[in-house]
Amino acid sequence: MKRLVGLMVLAASLALVPLGQALAERTLRITTQLPPNHELSQNIAYFKELVEKESNGALKIEIYDSAQLYKGSEVPQAVSSGAIDMGLVLVDEFAGTIPVTAIFGVAFMFPDYETLGKAVAPDSPVRKLIDEEIRKTGARVLWYLDYGPIQLLARRGEIRTPEDIKGKKVRVLGKPSGDFINALGASPVKVSGSEQFIAYQRGTVDVGMTGTTATRSRKIYEVMESITITNHAQTEFLVVISEKTWSQLNDQEREWLTKAAWGAEQKLRASTEQDNLDAEKWIAENTKMKVIKLTPEELAKWKEAAEPSVQAFIKDAGEVGAKLVEEIRKLH
Repeated sequence: MKRLVGLMVLAASLALVPLGQALAERTLRITTQLPPNHELSQNIAYFKELVEKESNGALKIEIYDSAQLYKGSEVPQAVSSGAIDMGLVLVDEFAGTIPVTAIFGVAFMFPDYETLGKAVAPDSPVRKLIDEEIRKTGARVLWYLDYGPIQLLARRGEIRTPEDIKGKKVRVLGKPSGDFINALGASPVKVSGSEQFIAYQRGTVDVGMTGTTATRSRKIYEVMESITITNHAQTEFLVVISEKTWSQLNDQEREWLTKAAWGAEQKLRASTEQDNLDAEKWIAENTKMKVIKLTPEELAKWKEAAEPSVQAFIKDAGEVGAKLVEEIRKLH
């Protein structure tokens, strides 16, 4: 009898607990290679805030920043294997096993923010195709983190035409940008983001490749004379979650994560364009670096010269890559 009364009291007490607290608490871990003050780290912190608020604390997010657990290149395998629940990763890190993910680095595939926005919209065939290919590895894309377009920088003088970099050594981010530079008759040299300043300062490369926000934050304007606004490639990061973790979540938890992920993605994408434009303006007004804007005619020459690099991507990515290029060009 006492046991029955005890069970009745317990049931009554549970009925008074809000839904989020009534569910068993769960904690998910996410790894990033960036410091906590970085824009992308702040976006992940915002995601954590949304998840914990929406779930009333039933679902918690633990962030391990600054590569405490994994380097960026290690994230795809760590997430796919289930060694970590979630991870921030540059989309290019998947390119070794999934060639289509290199599309954001293919020259002039996304000539403006409008085209990029359409391509990565949740219902876009472009995004669905990329996400499905990544899911086959055991990782599911939660949201895209836009870090802005890539420009060309000159150590000496300025760059206006493809001929201006012919025969020179150019910093590249990966194979697609390397194919682009090869098509222009220059020599690609892979240099990591953190090593850019020294590479430019020492003359390891003659031409740089990075965004306006990085040019400002990494003080690259101190060692390069000009920046040409080509917007020839895009920097996209992803937050992926292990399929093993996803399969263990209930419908309510998945809903909380999906809603928070979309909120974080919208917040970042809304500010990225302005952040890059503000950085461009700051460079022009506060440094000795010359900011070069190309005319439509000059830009057309760059696009024409880059076409062999598009074909190189299609060759690497096969039929899926060809379909992806076709879908993106419909958006131009």
